[in-house]
Amino acid sequence: NGLRGVQQMLLRPLLARAERLVAVANFEIEFYGQRLRLPAERFVYIPNGAEIAEAERPASPVHSSLIASVGRLERYKGHQRAITALPYIIQQRPDIRLWIAGAGPYKSELERLAAGLGVADRVEIRAIPAEERTTMAAELAKAALVMVLSEYETHPIAALEALALGRPLLVTATAGLRELAERGLARAVPLTSTAKQVAAAALEQLQRPLLPAELTLPSWDECARDLLSLYRACVYGQQASTRLRP
Repeated sequence: NGLRGVQQMLLRPLLARAERLVAVANFEIEFYGQRLRLPAERFVYIPNGAEIAEAERPASPVHSSLIASVGRLERYKGHQRAITALPYIIQQRPDIRLWIAGAGPYKSELERLAAGLGVADRVEIRAIPAEERTTMAAELAKAALVMVLSEYETHPIAALEALALGRPLLVTATAGLRELAERGLARAVPLTSTAKQVAAAALEQLQRPLLPAELTLPSWDECARDLLSLYRACVYGQQASTRLRP
């Protein structure tokens, strides 16, 4: 992070020569446009695919006491925020359990935190292999609430998949996660929120869930098609797809 400014300065001459620059989230256009001193017209928004097959969408339960915090076990992913909020959530919802869905080097720290707060018996840390998408979708659909409390996400696929499964979503107001909240797809809390504030937001989302009426995820086929159209436009001067926009 300390070298980020130097890195961008070194990359700018290379990026400035590109005919177009692809952003996978809308915020990147302004964010990198300002830092690289490049006009918005040089960027095109093409999101990554984040699809769940229809066969992978199990019926959602009417009642659930499960909160899922999804993401690799790294400190910046924010699972510790879910754990520290759990004691306050349990005060009003004593039935609540927390499933941390991921694997990674931060696991032991999270386990120590849960034990120190006296909620180790309420916290399960369990990863589902990436190739077992049907199992992941089925497990995620059991959650009454999905949390993605990361410090930074560009195109939060886990959050989008939770929404596609009809799960209420609580996120931090950062980068691509903020975009979801601005679109009315999720409830957001500031990154600086205390454990009590995260708990209050979680309880609000449990009691009065904010859910989109309908959400269509971008598919990988659409992503590939738009990239191919962009490449053709750049190389051959052909008309790019109408879905492409700065």
